[in-house]
Amino acid sequence: MARLLAFAAAALAAVAQAYPVAVEHAFGAAAPFAPRGTLEITPSAPRHKMVKFAPARVELAPNASAVGALLASDGFYRLRARSLGGAGPWASASLRACDLALADFREDVAVSLSARGEVVALTFGNARAGGRGCAAEVPEGAALEAAATVATDAVAQVIPVQAKVGKPPSGMGEVLTDAPAGRGGAEGGQAEPQKPKSFLAKYWHIILPLALLLLTTKEPGPESVKTTKAPAKAD
Repeated sequence: MARLLAFAAAALAAVAQAYPVAVEHAFGAAAPFAPRGTLEITPSAPRHKMVKFAPARVELAPNASAVGALLASDGFYRLRARSLGGAGPWASASLRACDLALADFREDVAVSLSARGEVVALTFGNARAGGRGCAAEVPEGAALEAAATVATDAVAQVIPVQAKVGKPPSGMGEVLTDAPAGRGGAEGGQAEPQKPKSFLAKYWHIILPLALLLLTTKEPGPESVKTTKAPAKAD
C-alpha cells in the first residue's frame, strides 16, 4: 500500500512539473532560425499561468542590424516551437516586423495545446490591420518581451434550423391571411402588423384536400339501394 501511494505521488508530481518546449525565431522569410529560449508548460497550473517564455526578455542588440533591415523591407518576424526531443512538426507563426515594433517589440503569443499538452499552433495576437509603416531604426536597449497565453476554443456560429412552410395556392393568400397587408412601398407608409394566423391559415394544406374530397364524393342514390321483398305467405 505504501509503495502504491508513493507511486501515485510520484506520478502526480511528474504531471504537475513543468516541461520545456524549444522555441526558435528568425528575422526574415529567408533568415535561418536561431534559439529563442524555451516555452515552459505546466499542466496543473491555472490557465493564465500554464505557459510562459523563459527567458521572457531577449536583448535585440546582437540582431539590431537584422531587425533594422527587416523593418526597412517591411518583412516578417517568425517564431516556431516544438518539444525538446525533436519529435513532431514545428508549430510556427509570423508577424510583420513593423507591427512588432509598434507593440514595443512585445511578443503576444497564443499557444494551442493538444490533449496531451503538445504545442500544435502559435498565433500572434498583436497583428495590426491596415499595414501601417514604422521607423527602420531599432531603439537603443530595445528587447523582445514575450508573453504567452493558452489559446481559447473558438465559438462556432449557431444558425437555427427553420422548417420549410408550404406556400398557399395562387389566389388564396388574402383568404388565409387574417389582417390585410398595409400600404407600404411605393405608396409610402408602413405595413400594418399581422395578427397571429388562425386555424384555417395554419392547416389549410390539410383542410383543403379534405374539402375537395367531400365535394367530389357522391352519396348513393335511391336507385342504387337494393330492396328485398318478404316472401309471400302460402294460402
